[in-house]
Amino acid sequence: MKTVQEHLKELDTEELINSYLALEPVHREIIEAMAAKDNITAKDLWLKFRNSIRNYIEHMREVPITPPEEASVLYVFEGVSTGFMKKRFHGLVHISELKESGVEAEDYSYILCHHGEVAGFFVADTKRTQENILGLMTDVLYEASFFGYTEEELAQYIKEIEDEVEDFDDDDEEETKEEAAGDETEGNPVLKKPEREIRSKKEIELDANFRNASEAYAKFLREKALSEVAVSLFGKSQQVQNEI
Repeated sequence: MKTVQEHLKELDTEELINSYLALEPVHREIIEAMAAKDNITAKDLWLKFRNSIRNYIEHMREVPITPPEEASVLYVFEGVSTGFMKKRFHGLVHISELKESGVEAEDYSYILCHHGEVAGFFVADTKRTQENILGLMTDVLYEASFFGYTEEELAQYIKEIEDEVEDFDDDDEEETKEEAAGDETEGNPVLKKPEREIRSKKEIELDANFRNASEAYAKFLREKALSEVAVSLFGKSQQVQNEI
């Protein structure tokens, strides 16, 4: 298996940038930035975004790999979105957990992982993953840059979280209770609960069946992809095969 960094080095830079900019949250951020900036043209702002992302990609291609505590592998799986349509998702699973627990292995977030660790994640060799490698690497770049394009920005955010946790732990519990009690007695308006829609027994039953079917199908699709990853790593596994 190749790492994230190896795949990033193989992919075309301009394709990566275009794919990153096409992500809905990024596209929305750019539009909001254009609306807020009066002293810069839309073209210059667009070029600024592109250069920032280009520098970030080069950083991820060259950052020294930091071995993670658990060897982990990224993989692509299909999921169910609104309207019961299939959509591409990705997950990160610990290899040791996949070997031990099969398709019951959990996915892990990595938005607070250092860039060197993310760059060293393995990428599954499954057909489903490799056919979506550009989209996967785009998603990985977005997740890893959620709090900034540089290690310094990430470190600053982590420090802010740690400081907030310390401040929260130092709060006086009795004072917090008194404030909460005071809020209740100061005549704050009580929000009126929205009236519930009256639905027939048949509608409720169909809605429950739809939700249950959606959840079951989404679970099956992820387990199917995990089974493919397990087979690619460990060969045919009777345990994994029996679970799908």
